[in-house]
Amino acid sequence: MTINEALSLIKIVRERLSELKSLRSSVATKDIYVYADREKTTEPQYDVKVVDSKIAQLETFLFKADSKIKQSNATTKIDIEERVEDLLEPLK
Repeated sequence: MTINEALSLIKIVRERLSELKSLRSSVATKDIYVYADREKTTEPQYDVKVVDSKIAQLETFLFKADSKIKQSNATTKIDIEERVEDLLEPLK
């Protein structure tokens, strides 16, 4: 996988992770209203352990991908034609 592919995948995984966290906190249950008895029943719509497991899997991927990209950046050299000293010098 190239760094560019990993960065694109990281963006997609972050969006999916956000959706799953929202699902875990709000839509993981289904409310059933029985109007004759004026009763509300809440049932789990998804197994919380499965949702948490998927969230942990995605977070682990993000950690590993970020670490690999940083490791690659630490060893990759680039040539910059500008002189850094000239860019950072104060105005005269």
